[in-house]
Amino acid sequence: MPSPTSPLPLRRLIPKPPFYAAARFSHSDSFVSSSSDDESPLADELFPAAGAPTLLSVARSLAHSPSPSVSSVLGFLHRLPADASPHIFPHLVAALSRSPRPLLALRLFLRPPTSAATTHHSFNSALLRFPLPPHLLPAFFFHSLRRFPRLAPTLLSFNLLLKCVCFSLVPRNHRLYLEIALRVLHESIPGWKLPPDKFTYSTVVSALADAGRVDDAVALVHEMVVDGAVAAEAFNPVLSAMLRAGDVTGAAKLFSFMQLKGCVPSAATYNVLLHGLLVCGRASAAMGVMRRMEREEVTPTVMTYGAVVDGLVRCGKLEDAWKVTEEMRKKGLAPNEFVFSPVITGFCKSGEVDRASTMWDTMVATGVRPNIVLYSAMIDGFARCGKMIKAELLFEEMVEAKCMPNIMTYSSMVRGYFQIGDSAQALSIWEEMLSAGCTPNAVTYSILISGLCNVGKSKDAMMVWKHMLGRGCAPDTIAYTSMIKGLCASGMVDGGLRLFYDMLARGDADPDVICYNVLLDGLLRAKDLPRAMDLLNQMLDHGCDPDTVTCNTFLREIEVGQGKGREFLEGLVLRLCNRKRNKAAAEVMMVMLAKYIVPEAAILEMVVRGVCRRKRVWRVIDKCWDEIWRF
Repeated sequence: MPSPTSPLPLRRLIPKPPFYAAARFSHSDSFVSSSSDDESPLADELFPAAGAPTLLSVARSLAHSPSPSVSSVLGFLHRLPADASPHIFPHLVAALSRSPRPLLALRLFLRPPTSAATTHHSFNSALLRFPLPPHLLPAFFFHSLRRFPRLAPTLLSFNLLLKCVCFSLVPRNHRLYLEIALRVLHESIPGWKLPPDKFTYSTVVSALADAGRVDDAVALVHEMVVDGAVAAEAFNPVLSAMLRAGDVTGAAKLFSFMQLKGCVPSAATYNVLLHGLLVCGRASAAMGVMRRMEREEVTPTVMTYGAVVDGLVRCGKLEDAWKVTEEMRKKGLAPNEFVFSPVITGFCKSGEVDRASTMWDTMVATGVRPNIVLYSAMIDGFARCGKMIKAELLFEEMVEAKCMPNIMTYSSMVRGYFQIGDSAQALSIWEEMLSAGCTPNAVTYSILISGLCNVGKSKDAMMVWKHMLGRGCAPDTIAYTSMIKGLCASGMVDGGLRLFYDMLARGDADPDVICYNVLLDGLLRAKDLPRAMDLLNQMLDHGCDPDTVTCNTFLREIEVGQGKGREFLEGLVLRLCNRKRNKAAAEVMMVMLAKYIVPEAAILEMVVRGVCRRKRVWRVIDKCWDEIWRF
């Protein structure tokens, strides 16, 4: 017997008497509308000036209503004649599924007024509309088939089931729903002697690729090809996943295999390739894809240019991204907000807020309405440059345009006011954010803690820290670094070290080089060189490479003139080379050369050999050394 807290089985959700029958005969039942609703004609309520609408049109109106009233739907069901068309009931099921009591839709479907009301149309609509968790949809699917023997599933029904299971908007357990989808594909569909088509395979392949199971997705693509169903829609998500993982070679092989099997790449395929190659830094290969599109007479769309622009911005080529938008306008294509957004965001993050502002004016002049992402990016750009008057004006314009600020918008404003030293206004914006119902996250708390520490309010920052932990918000690396920096700046280096070790013990975040540099700076300013060296060794053991700031921090406290600086840096280079971290060793070597500290020839050769691993380069280096020794 199930416990009182356990979920009810599906059959327990079905009332013994059909609830529509109760609605027909009893006005006191909880499913039925109130007597005041029953006394007024429902058609007049829905169509005050429509004359005499048909029953089907009234049902469609209820189905398309954003939040239909349960009493209206059940009142309409109460008034239906016995010989009403079965096409009305799918619309009533859709209306109840969007009502405050969506389980009534499930009950209406499972206990229809007539057997003719259960059709393939109502069954497929139920799969799309019922608010059931994805892992319960197969149970509902097969329960319905057992309950209505005359209802034989079609391939469309199975495709809709897979779509709902794979792409539900509820939080997903990848392992659970993917196993269900694969079982439906390999067991249920063949059990009904139905051949999977390209839509069946594409749905499951896309879900596997999105979950990071690229190898399984590729295997399923090969299975699809063997079954004779070839579709670009199945190849595109796998190509995208491979390029996101940086596997350019694998993506090239899969693209060649796709063409070999007679699958013609679509515009969406080229968009995926262009964006992925640019993100991977393969600009020349992306340009080759563009030329291929021209040869095959595939016209680039706004989506194509949007993918190119976003990819160029992600790999740091803002100028090229801006030129692409200019090329779009010359070709008669109007950029939309998704094309402008990455360019404006890129200019703002790189500190070129004036160019971002010019791009903003161009966007507004072309009639593109800014969205919340664009407003937030522009406000963040002004805030980073300390132009808070412009940021405030744009913030007010955003509110007047009915585009409500989100947590990122408020965070940018708080950071900007702290940056110009106006902590009172920053705290006022924080209070306004809380009043607007925005819940602070780790990033927002980090900004507030960092701002308070920078203005010397370490105690207030510690209170915010405790409040963040009390709310169950796990601090990130930036929050830890900001709090540690505040403690070190207040002379509480031991407190900063305790917080650092607490971060390692909790495992909420991993310290980065900035976090280590803050602690090393605090220890060295406190003249605690032994503990600073211990922390540096711990930094190397944890796989975090020192940077220029780390080297300069130590050189500030070590007497360079007596050769101790050279001895320290050479020892650091040796330890990095022994750990096969040659790139970091080369960066330390560049610091030495910038300080006119000449390294030993053996150490220099070790770094060069580690960075240049190819045999041909080694031979050139050996030849150079031979020529040097000859002289």
